[in-house]
Amino acid sequence: MRLVSVFALAAALTSFAGAFQPPTPPETAPVPIPVPDGPVIHKAELDGGLLVEDLVIGTGYEVKEQGAVVALYHGTLKATGKVFDSAFERGKPIAFSLNGVILGWQKGVPGMKVGGVRRLTIPAAMAYGDRAMGPDLPANSDLVFVIQLTDALQVEDIAPGEGEAATARCVPATAHTIKVNGEVVETTTAARPFIWLPGEVNAPGTQFDAMQAALAGMKVGGKRRIHVPAEMNHAPPQLQVKRPQGVDLEIEAELIAVRNLPG
Repeated sequence: MRLVSVFALAAALTSFAGAFQPPTPPETAPVPIPVPDGPVIHKAELDGGLLVEDLVIGTGYEVKEQGAVVALYHGTLKATGKVFDSAFERGKPIAFSLNGVILGWQKGVPGMKVGGVRRLTIPAAMAYGDRAMGPDLPANSDLVFVIQLTDALQVEDIAPGEGEAATARCVPATAHTIKVNGEVVETTTAARPFIWLPGEVNAPGTQFDAMQAALAGMKVGGKRRIHVPAEMNHAPPQLQVKRPQGVDLEIEAELIAVRNLPG
């Protein structure tokens, strides 16, 4: 019953997803984390003059293009070394999709593995161009970022499907098993699949939906193994999601049906 009713209301859910703003957790005094430094292990210059330097090669999951990550970062102006933004100074990594960041990050982060540390020297044309981003970040600034990858949205295909492919904006129905620390916390079946509502698995303060991103490209009938980092596992109170929030989720899912949304 839930499958039919939710798909019938897909247009309304589109509006809900666009309006959703996750609650902001209470702030605590930041405890800065030292910015990694050390010799360059690997160096490459990519198209557009983007300089990539690896200080630590990670051993975990390798980030793909258009992926989503959890990272600490430290941003400075190349010309002066002035810090304009730093998650290291705030002492807390953030979660985000590579689709929503500057071109230098979109091109410079894929290929990193979880646990790795990379320094990106980004020409202004691949950063903010002729736009000033406040008093600390003038227009036409070349930027330097030190990035430490702490986790990522991880996807592994188990079996291909043959039906309609899910897009990054959809209402999917899955049969799945979800584990937290090895313990099963939720199970659904093909006979009674679960409908993932837009905004149900989000990084706080963003419009990024981790579950929709994890299922994108998957075809109906396919099976996929998914790791959702704790930083991406949050739901608005109005959805009354019962599974644990703010913890890593390990999901094995079969796509039973999908309603792709416009836009």
